[in-house]
Amino acid sequence: MKKYISLFTISALLLAGCIKNDPVIYTNSVAEIDATALNANAAGLTYPIMTRVLRDGRATSTTADSTLRRNAQTVKIRINLVGPQSTKDETVGYETFSSPVTTFNVPATITGQTPSAPAASLTISNAVAGTNFAALSGTVTIPANSSFGYIDLSVLPTTSTAGAGRFVGIRLNSTGSIKPSINYSELGLIIDQR
Repeated sequence: MKKYISLFTISALLLAGCIKNDPVIYTNSVAEIDATALNANAAGLTYPIMTRVLRDGRATSTTADSTLRRNAQTVKIRINLVGPQSTKDETVGYETFSSPVTTFNVPATITGQTPSAPAASLTISNAVAGTNFAALSGTVTIPANSSFGYIDLSVLPTTSTAGAGRFVGIRLNSTGSIKPSINYSELGLIIDQR
């Protein structure tokens, strides 16, 4: 019986010594590129390279999204605010970067269950602002009491070039009022020139 009383006493002392932990509340904010957080990284890279038109809040797929082509169009790249919303407009800085790849395999375009365009290997070169896409401002605004902002990438119409693709890299940087997320701050886009 003494043995059980000793165990009970030791247990009571240990439990009495526990301190209630206060919940950790994250009060800072960072920005991330929505498509980067939702899609797998390209082989050997720390970010995805997209060949499909981006859709807000979900990963792209070959069954629902169209190929990003050289035709005139605006691609909206969503920037997420991770953390509490602000009562004032916040800015996120970004810049473009060069292609780390020289060739890229574009998956087949699927319509229903039938491939409408075969998979292709494209020779990649860097897109040129003013030729392949309209110049970008370098800053995106996340409005007050919102969690999202958008970079509008306007693809300019160009002539067809067989087997070619143009790369546009977007990298969030520290020039805005919100700092970028370390893991989700880069995205590559390939504009199919075929």
